[in-house]
Amino acid sequence: MSLANLFQNNSRVLTFTIANSHFGIDACNILSFSDEYKQIQLASTAQHPSFLGYLDYRDTLINVYDSATLLNRKRNWDDKNQLIADIDTYKQAHTDWIQALERSITSDENFTLSRDPKMCAFGQWFYSFKTEDSDLLAILEKIDKPHQLIHQLADVLLEMKNSGDAERAIRLLSIEKGTTLRKLLRSLDQITDILKRDMHPVIIHLTLDGKTPSFSLALDEVDDIIDYEIDNLDTQTAQALSHEPLKGYLRHKSGQRYMMLCIEKLSAQIRKISSLEDCIS
Repeated sequence: MSLANLFQNNSRVLTFTIANSHFGIDACNILSFSDEYKQIQLASTAQHPSFLGYLDYRDTLINVYDSATLLNRKRNWDDKNQLIADIDTYKQAHTDWIQALERSITSDENFTLSRDPKMCAFGQWFYSFKTEDSDLLAILEKIDKPHQLIHQLADVLLEMKNSGDAERAIRLLSIEKGTTLRKLLRSLDQITDILKRDMHPVIIHLTLDGKTPSFSLALDEVDDIIDYEIDNLDTQTAQALSHEPLKGYLRHKSGQRYMMLCIEKLSAQIRKISSLEDCIS
């Protein structure tokens, strides 16, 4: 998608967030943006961690860099990816929990797993997790009851076994596996789907001269395109933060503040990275 309409106005900026840090890129440095993240061609040899590969931009291969890694920040996706991995673990843990309970009913094996829904690994996460995502909240509200019911099974069914009614306990457990456990696992799958749905990287193609593509950045997500006044760009901050590739600190009328990236400094940083890679190779 072209940003030609934005390019005509040097006082517009594309804003994005990385690890709670707010950044901006002047629209005059943006040729276009796309959702072609999956089309990135991987490099054949090891490169700097920020280098993702190449994209074809109007018959020219352009280097693509991960913005968070290039700016020495933690990716927004890292926490989501970790949570997705954790949810897979929680699903397996509750499947294993049910299997362990079944073994305890059918044999003399002691049942040693947590009977308290707040003490298992999932429960500790669930009862402390906070989110403002309405879709996630709706699913989380459905999880509490089946999760508690699962853990209550141990006391109820083991008491049946101890009373000499192991056959009935196994029959009830089979029903709960097909209903309560399935509902819990399905809800956890829905959480994973929501987390994956929100992970849509955006590629922005950047230029130094307004015409020629220089390099591209992959952003985990884009916030907005805003207007700003040059007088609100504090260039003294860039001098104080000389280790950052900034041209200033933007104080927007909304009250938000943005670190304005300097494409020239970013380009110089990339050239330095490329030179080091050449020396190593």
